[in-house]
Amino acid sequence: MRLAVKLTLALSCAILVVLATNSLIRVRRELALFKQDMRKDDELLGRAVAGAASRIWYRVGEAEAMDVVDDANERETHVYIRWVWLDAPAGHPDAPLPASASEDAMVTYVPVAGPTDRRVALELRESLDAQKTYIRDTILQALIATTVLVVLCTVLVLGFGVVLVGRPVRRLVEHARRVADGDLSARLVVSQRDEIGVLGHELNEMSARLEVARARVAEETDAKLAAMEQLRHADRLATVGRLAAGIAHEVGTPLNVIAGYAQLVGDDAGPGTPTSEHAAIIGAQVKRVTAIVRQLLDFSRPQAARKAPQELGAVVRQAVSMLESIAQKRRVEIRLDVSEPVEVSGDAGQLQQVVANLVVNAIHASQADGAIDVVVGRRHAAPPGEVGGAAGAYACVDVVDRGTGIPPDALTRIFEPFFTTKDVGEGTGLGLSVAHGIIKEHGGWISVDSEVGRGSRFSFFLPLQVPGDTSPDRR
Repeated sequence: MRLAVKLTLALSCAILVVLATNSLIRVRRELALFKQDMRKDDELLGRAVAGAASRIWYRVGEAEAMDVVDDANERETHVYIRWVWLDAPAGHPDAPLPASASEDAMVTYVPVAGPTDRRVALELRESLDAQKTYIRDTILQALIATTVLVVLCTVLVLGFGVVLVGRPVRRLVEHARRVADGDLSARLVVSQRDEIGVLGHELNEMSARLEVARARVAEETDAKLAAMEQLRHADRLATVGRLAAGIAHEVGTPLNVIAGYAQLVGDDAGPGTPTSEHAAIIGAQVKRVTAIVRQLLDFSRPQAARKAPQELGAVVRQAVSMLESIAQKRRVEIRLDVSEPVEVSGDAGQLQQVVANLVVNAIHASQADGAIDVVVGRRHAAPPGEVGGAAGAYACVDVVDRGTGIPPDALTRIFEPFFTTKDVGEGTGLGLSVAHGIIKEHGGWISVDSEVGRGSRFSFFLPLQVPGDTSPDRR
């Protein structure tokens, strides 16, 4: 608003100067024209009276000519006419008026021709009061007109200044304050196509760019925080791995001793005795602890995969055959479906470990008299972002159970080491973590689809073996 007022004052002053100058010039021109008209009128009147006096002078005489001048003077109300002798000395009643006497009146001399050698003229003297009145009225009219025009122009300029400058600038200031306060989503609507409109458009563009930059910074900050958290988590896992490796080495020898003595006790007691049964239980639990220790060692010291061309159906069939006894004890049926040969490049032992972990988890999740489907085949799929690669045909193994399912809040953590949904004593939380690492090392990924109360589907995908490529891939 202050800018509009300043512009209005500047324009008003300029208009005032222009109008005042114009009025002064007009008054001077009117004054000159007024004087010119007065002198012309006096000269016309003087010539008419001088001509009449000259004719009377020639015909009758000087006195009668002077009477004609006196009669004309009596008839005129605003002009004084007098007979003067131009050669009369100063101070003579018929001498011309001195120059100082003509300051308040306009004096005009018109020569009169006569039968004498003396120079005679008519002196016409007209008061300047009418001129002064005219000048005063003209100046007053010019002043009033100038004042009205200045006020009108000021109001118009102020109105246009507020509409075209004041309000848009105020909106620009408010928008800039919102941007300074962090509100980058607001946009300024300026319909003007002048510099203010261009400035508003640029402010909107700046807000949009700042909003994108802020979102990018927030995304990068979140990514950095997530990366730091992953680094801390990886450091914790590395520490746990080192501890697990040390514990596994320390526990391995005592477990072997316990297993040996349990077998000796069972053999000495003979079959069918309570002692032999107790020894068998001890041996089974030792094997279970030994398996857990082996998983800890595998997790803490992962070995590089020794890849070679493998027929995935045969690898899965061999792993399933080793788990038949466990499934029978829990009265769960394993149904294997290998529809076609599927060639992959991988480590057979590690792939069997993945299948075994997935099938064992499915057995534990299934109810008695339940069934597990293990399907081997090809499937068109698109790798997730963290794996990368183009969509296409991949080798796929599905392990489907109809068990309890996995809660949604646990799905995001099932591949974390030592996280398990099983009861205490039934799982260590390492199986899926190890399986995830193996499949990832083979260039594939694992997907999970689970619904509480209806079961789960674990699917792992591997790149197909390129035809003709039989060289092992050692990483």
